[in-house]
Amino acid sequence: MSDTLRHIEALAALLPDAQRGAHAYARKIDLFSGSDQVETAHPSGRAYVAATRMALLQSEVSEALQEIRSRDLDLDPAARRPDDALSLELADILIRTLELSEYLGVDLGAALVAKTADTLGGYRHGGVRF
Repeated sequence: MSDTLRHIEALAALLPDAQRGAHAYARKIDLFSGSDQVETAHPSGRAYVAATRMALLQSEVSEALQEIRSRDLDLDPAARRPDDALSLELADILIRTLELSEYLGVDLGAALVAKTADTLGGYRHGGVRF
């Protein structure tokens, strides 16, 4: 097994707790107030709530992109601080991804291992590298 896959597996082992923590955090700060009522009020309520969470994740990605496009942001990795705007937006993306995965019952760690094992084995989405 490669060192890369070993590191991915170590990260994957931490993700179930991280997913539960992100979900608990979202509940504690009432990030999705009213979603329980929406979920139970309509047969497709859970799909609507999941789609809403996905849209909010997309908005966090857009905010991170705006930070990157900003002319006043230093993109030198040595300039990164944990509390700069880009770092905080990336943290929001991670929190939303972990929370959404927990909400949908996705074992993100297992999916990460499966995806990276495929990729390390030569799989390329659409046969193209970026």
